[in-house]
Amino acid sequence: MTVTVGVVAVAGGLAFGGVVGARVATKPMSEKQWRKTTNRICRQTEALAGEASNQAFAGVGPDEQPSIEQLAAWVALIEPVVQQRIDSIDALKEPTALKKKVNKLLKTTQSELAALVADPSRGLEGNPLSGAALASKKLGLKDCA
Repeated sequence: MTVTVGVVAVAGGLAFGGVVGARVATKPMSEKQWRKTTNRICRQTEALAGEASNQAFAGVGPDEQPSIEQLAAWVALIEPVVQQRIDSIDALKEPTALKKKVNKLLKTTQSELAALVADPSRGLEGNPLSGAALASKKLGLKDCA
């Protein structure tokens, strides 16, 4: 189940959610406030990604790899979760000092999500959102990796 465990672990790292909508704040959040809110967004959807993984890989045994159909089902379930995370983080008014890194996080996540949707088998190759995980780490986000 090494591949399955890796795929399920990735799903946990993909968990997104929170405040979706237009930017309504007039001034940027503090770095501490932005990180706290962004980490909360990630934690809130951790359950969604876990549920998606449980549903998609329900029939996969401990020593089995998921089928392409199961991977495709998983991607279909997590795609809206990942997109929600992107939209929720984008809706926040990040601190000016973090703007470049936040933009990199959002663009990287969107690009890697598109690649995963185009080829669900990327889920067998380790973390298909490894660039997003690295960008999250560089932002000091502990719950978004």
